[in-house]
Amino acid sequence: MLKHWKCLAIAAVLASSTSTARSQDGFDAQARVTEALNAVRPIAMNRDRVDWNAVEARARDLAASAQDTIDLLPAYHLIVWSLNDNHSRILPSDEQVDEWIRRNGRERFLPDLPRRRAIVSEFRGRQVSGRDLSLANESMARLVVIPAFNEDDADNAFAQSITTALDRPGGSCGYVVDLRGNTGGNMFPMIAGLWPLLGDDFTLPVAAPGVETGRLFFRDGQMVASLSDDSNAEVLGRLPTWSGSADEAARPVAVLVDHGVASSGEGTALALRGRPQTRFFGETTFGAASGNAILTLSDGLMMAVTFTYLKDRDGRIYPDGIPPDEVVETGPGLSTDPDDAVVEAAKTWLSSQPGCTGSPSLGHTAGH
Repeated sequence: MLKHWKCLAIAAVLASSTSTARSQDGFDAQARVTEALNAVRPIAMNRDRVDWNAVEARARDLAASAQDTIDLLPAYHLIVWSLNDNHSRILPSDEQVDEWIRRNGRERFLPDLPRRRAIVSEFRGRQVSGRDLSLANESMARLVVIPAFNEDDADNAFAQSITTALDRPGGSCGYVVDLRGNTGGNMFPMIAGLWPLLGDDFTLPVAAPGVETGRLFFRDGQMVASLSDDSNAEVLGRLPTWSGSADEAARPVAVLVDHGVASSGEGTALALRGRPQTRFFGETTFGAASGNAILTLSDGLMMAVTFTYLKDRDGRIYPDGIPPDEVVETGPGLSTDPDDAVVEAAKTWLSSQPGCTGSPSLGHTAGH
């Protein structure tokens, strides 16, 4: 089950058990509204905050003249938008969106009121990369950019690219993990790629409908998830190959965040939250640190429905976003330093941390 958790934050692929989407006479729009309501309402995190009678009445009104799934998109959209969790949404195919635009000449299915906050960041659209950072005391740190990733990582390429970017000849006294602009996607390869900094003892609470004791952890060079008993744990994938120092999990790490860090980007940040010798810099994250279940209705229309909050390693949730330990506004830094202000603040902190107060002497030993 967990190996299918991807898309937006955490996703469980669920199939609706309703089989009455079409009546014997053909298309039945009202039956499909019933199906969508029955699928969404039991699992939605905000289900107790919704006036379901009002939502159902409006959805049925929108569906009154619907002749097919395309015509029903406004009703489907209304149902998930009414959850008001800033994360749930419908996921029509590209073909369905194109057909909606062809028929209606506009992209939105309904006026989105209340309108959601936009994810804004000048750092969106970057690629995985790594570069050296020279600190004031001549120690060398390593900065790694982790962008959004919305695909499966069956060949481990994305996770491996992160781990590879962490490495530098001679080692690093500390690290900067730059998550700014990471709007989410599939968080598991992001976390797997960071395993040298998280260490073999890493564990993170995970949640699923009806599950309170699940956890994500590393074991024998693999990422593993368990919903209850570890004897039934599921292997999600292997950890990337690492040839750097074996003690990176003890080195200081600065995490850079901004308002554009959302969903699985926030989940990746939470994997680092509470790690020893770790400090967050920048701006409070977007505020979608929650898990989405992907519901597939009988007509193939997919909905992402928020069913739980993501947690840090201490079990804390962040419904309003993850605040930095040190607030630093995005912008240019000092004229004497080529880095932006947030990176500069991270460098200043790293320079004061054990291991970064002088030139490092770090050897390389084999890892996973």
